Amino acid sequence: MDLEQYKDNVAHAAEEARDWFFNHYLPAWTAMAADPSADPRVVLNFWVPPLSVSRDDPDPARALYDWCPDPDSVLVYLAAQQEPLRAAGYTHTDVPDSRVTAYSSHSAGIDVIWSRRRADNTEIERLAVHFEVRRHDSGTWRIIAIASHPTDVDRIADTFVTVTP
Repeated sequence: MDLEQYKDNVAHAAEEARDWFFNHYLPAWTAMAADPSADPRVVLNFWVPPLSVSRDDPDPARALYDWCPDPDSVLVYLAAQQEPLRAAGYTHTDVPDSRVTAYSSHSAGIDVIWSRRRADNTEIERLAVHFEVRRHDSGTWRIIAIASHPTDVDRIADTFVTVTP
């Protein structure tokens, strides 16, 4: 494969990852979070163990800096994130800003600002989140790492810190 073909493959991967994330993952996660009767195991179609999680949060019950090594620990992490949202009346997530960066034809980083909201559109919480995603040999994308922190900004450029040499 020549370099131009490789660049095209990486650009195509970025488009595929974006489509999968916003048109498949986000609606499924939102449906699970908003509906207490939803099967939480659906998340295992998107989050794969071992899942690296790093969440800064003022609520120690929701903060986590670890690995979810198996499906059960992934489900425990999911519950810790979704139960407080349900209790607060969560119905949907707005996305003020996002960025998808393909690192190769099989991996990408997805940065988003989540504005998690109630039916009346009041905000419950706002997070800056970075997802690492990888395309499985079957062609399906999966989340392999999640890092997040609370924020009060609308732009990714204003919340993540980048240091260059």
